Amino acid sequence: MIDVSAALKNQGSIFPFEEAECYPPTDFRGEELCFDQAQLRGTFFGADETVSIDARLTVTVHAHCARCLAPVSYPMDIAFKADFRRTPDEDSYPIVGHQIDAGDAAFMALLSEMPLRFVCREDCRGLCPVCGCNRNISPCTCLEGAAGPSPFEALAVLLGDQNNEEV
Repeated sequence: MIDVSAALKNQGSIFPFEEAECYPPTDFRGEELCFDQAQLRGTFFGADETVSIDARLTVTVHAHCARCLAPVSYPMDIAFKADFRRTPDEDSYPIVGHQIDAGDAAFMALLSEMPLRFVCREDCRGLCPVCGCNRNISPCTCLEGAAGPSPFEALAVLLGDQNNEEV
């Protein structure tokens, strides 16, 4: 929490702030993400009944590779702006007493900047779809596309032929 009483009294003056944020593990697109302690730095100023911040959040996100499931540490450094009002609307956050919680605004900005998928490296070879071995660690002798049971065979049996009509 940041005390913004000086900004509310001294309209237009710019004040620096810096604080550490701890975010709990969060489910994001079906994966649990963990975070190192985040650093939040920036400035804030007041105008009328609004306090605006211009800030930067630095944090490392811990996830799993979408291809091989190996742990991934992904450093993020994002810039964002946010407004705080005594009577917040959908585009602002609340001022409670003389304090604002910039950590909530920073976390929302962080989630909006997350990559769609985390990968351990761009050339990750992933897991073998046949035997499941990590192809980054050891090559396998499985032939992809070789005759074998398809995971969709059970679905084909359930649907039957149905005269090749779409379901």
